[in-house]
Amino acid sequence: MFLNEQLMIIFVLSQAGIGLLGNLTLLMVYASIFFFQSNQKKTTDLILTHLIMTNTVILITQIFPGVVVTFGMMNFLGDVGCLIIMYIRRVARGLSICTTCLLSVFQAITISPSTSRWGQLKHRTPNYILPSLLFFWLLNMLIYINLVTKTMALKNVTITGSGYHVQSCSNVFRESYLNDITFIITMTFRDLFFLFLMSCTSGYMVMMLHQHRKRVQHIHTTNLSPKPSAESKATQSILLLVSCFVCFYCINSSITVYLNFMKKEDFQVYDIVAFLGGGYASLSPLVLISSDHRVRRAPCSLEEVRSLSLPRMGGYQSKSTSLGQVGPK
Repeated sequence: MFLNEQLMIIFVLSQAGIGLLGNLTLLMVYASIFFFQSNQKKTTDLILTHLIMTNTVILITQIFPGVVVTFGMMNFLGDVGCLIIMYIRRVARGLSICTTCLLSVFQAITISPSTSRWGQLKHRTPNYILPSLLFFWLLNMLIYINLVTKTMALKNVTITGSGYHVQSCSNVFRESYLNDITFIITMTFRDLFFLFLMSCTSGYMVMMLHQHRKRVQHIHTTNLSPKPSAESKATQSILLLVSCFVCFYCINSSITVYLNFMKKEDFQVYDIVAFLGGGYASLSPLVLISSDHRVRRAPCSLEEVRSLSLPRMGGYQSKSTSLGQVGPK
């Protein structure tokens, strides 16, 4: 194995390791909030939890084939294994863009004035979160169903057709050119639609933040640096998430389109594309950890839950002891 291949594997494993650590930390925090601290729950927690789980799946499907190749088992996955890995990874990446768009739309509705057209949807939007996520699952599973007939394992042969290389698996176009064009058009329309929606909601949120800041500065004339509200901080973190996603998506898509249309067969470049494909999944938990105060208070919250449970047990024990001592002397 060449040095550059070893370095690429180290980069991929490091990226996936950091991303998995951050996503699992967030999952533990949101699980503790859901089960033990219901008073701290937010309406966006379901969307964020779905995004975190999607990012975790992306990173796992990225790291697993790399581990297989590292140990020299090129054909360990086989056709069925590559089929499962590629299908799950593609569906998870589709869910990532849909969930990020849903988070952006939901936050734009949340910060909109009650008198506006979007503000009238504030009380109804939480009821549409779960149906929207189920629709995203159905949509992406149907879009990528063609991978059932278009995924194969590399078996020391040279592939001349257009493809997408992820370590030991390659998605090649075996079917007719019309089916490939149909798949590409469908996937491109989905991506452009959600990117357009994210861009519109992001622009709207930036405008609302600017208006809010002007109002705050007008009210607090004596305070040159008023503290931003919780909604403003949440909006800024979501805007940062959207910006990171759009940045990684544009770079990744540009390189992929160039390689497919120029018919380049440089597997190292394909590995770089796969590395960029996991960039958002690794970076987004860091953004959420730095912006959500509940994550920073998680160790203290766990200690509070433990301290609350222990006195109850001790109280029952002392109560039973005192009852046992009651009686005629």
